[in-house]
Amino acid sequence: MNRYERQIKYQHFGEQSQKQLQNTNILIMGAGALGSHVAELLARMGAHKLSIIDMDIVELSNIHRQALYDEHDAQAMLPKVYAVKEKIKQINHNVELNAIHQEMTSNNIEDIISKIQPDIIIDGMDQFDMRFLINEVSHKLQIPWIYGAAVGSKGTVYAIDFTGPCLQCILNTVPHTGESCAINGVLPPVVQQVASYEVSELLRFVSGNGFSKKLITIDTFEISTRTRNIDVLKNNNCIVCEQKTYHSLNNSYHPSIESLCGDTFLFRFKQHAFEFAHYFPGHIIKENDYVKFINYADINMTLFKDGRMNVHGISTKEDAKTMYQQLNKSIK
Repeated sequence: MNRYERQIKYQHFGEQSQKQLQNTNILIMGAGALGSHVAELLARMGAHKLSIIDMDIVELSNIHRQALYDEHDAQAMLPKVYAVKEKIKQINHNVELNAIHQEMTSNNIEDIISKIQPDIIIDGMDQFDMRFLINEVSHKLQIPWIYGAAVGSKGTVYAIDFTGPCLQCILNTVPHTGESCAINGVLPPVVQQVASYEVSELLRFVSGNGFSKKLITIDTFEISTRTRNIDVLKNNNCIVCEQKTYHSLNNSYHPSIESLCGDTFLFRFKQHAFEFAHYFPGHIIKENDYVKFINYADINMTLFKDGRMNVHGISTKEDAKTMYQQLNKSIK
């Protein structure tokens, strides 16, 4: 029996759409909650050309809502993209999965996408700044993309091509999924629903039916789904899709200290920081080829190979600056 027989039998999909799905070059931005679910769905359905990019490692707190990962991955501090690649191999050996363990910024996103040359991009990010960046680079390179967000019990999906409004157009109509799941929490069912709708939009794309042209909003706790025709949201003066002005893409400045959700800060050091981590105050509790976990007093630090560091336990920007300066001096 053909492993994809049941979906091929669906009258609006069929064998030709299955072949198109297998040959479509798909880039998944993010390997967290949405990205991991999307990757698993697509692998099971026979999408043979997948790329996935993410900069983080698997943590125990991820497992309740993120597909594919297990406690062993968290214990090993495995980068998410490599864990995805290993699990996908066991699901479907036909999938060619390009795993990219890298931070995406305005300085490299265009080069990364140009190298991969995807036919379509699926959003699995958790920050709106990154989504605006994806929106701009996708418009500049003329690549369709599917926006998805989930926080609390709410989710939003919108597939974006070049005949309708872009994400910048609908900025003022985006629902509460602009919040952070680290602060507001998230229910796993809404993650799965959003990922499923993202894949559904992709299936329309590969089958030649085009995107639904609907802004889809979900509330998994209230058991409600709403759709809105997006044509009326088109901004004829949009700086991105009308004026072709790409502010996020052209912003090359990335601060050394960045506030993340909760009591977490992102520090950026030179790449050699990973090699000289033993000079940092505190103790390296655990390490592998990709990451070092450091404890200093009540502060936990996760240092990545590229020099990024997530610092947990600092509550103010002033304390973060002091800590950054102390750490930076120790490796100079």
